[in-house]
Amino acid sequence: MNPNPIYVHIGSIIRSRRKALRLTQEMLASRLSISRGGLANIETGRQNILVHQLYEFASQLNLEPSDFLPVMPREGSRLDQADLPLPTDLKKSQKEQIARFFDAADLNSDQ
Repeated sequence: MNPNPIYVHIGSIIRSRRKALRLTQEMLASRLSISRGGLANIETGRQNILVHQLYEFASQLNLEPSDFLPVMPREGSRLDQADLPLPTDLKKSQKEQIARFFDAADLNSDQ
């Protein structure tokens, strides 16, 4: 089963920020009272994150909960990759995949 791109996006932000703060998975997982394996699954998008967990992650990573979420496209406009708040360590192919996801969502909302 392929992870939902939104959870991949959130997980990549968590992983990027954790590394920027020089935290290991064990350290962050301990602070959040979750298992290291659970954190690894969240970071890869294989495990969904609940709203209350998003707030806990934000608190531990010195972010706002909204920092994890991509900007919704404006009505009538196509989403450009530059509009997405993506981590800087993503590969070009990963950025393109996320942009395609939002392009598809934009097309489906027109129907």
